[in-house]
Amino acid sequence: MGKNYVSRVAKLREEKGLTQRQIAQALGVDVSTVRNWEKSRDGVKMFARVAKLCELFDCQPVDLFEEENV
Repeated sequence: MGKNYVSRVAKLREEKGLTQRQIAQALGVDVSTVRNWEKSRDGVKMFARVAKLCELFDCQPVDLFEEENV
């Protein structure tokens, strides 16, 4: 049986005193995307996979990518 993941994005956002709109603007996404993350509708499995990658590589999420000059 697979694991069920629940988003903590809303809790973390509220602890920082930020709105969904502020998060969306900071990330360059639509506010509906943030809403979906908070409702565990989209992206939560991807977040869980990133966390597992970080465990495997003993790294932070930022270590998984780098900017490319275009």
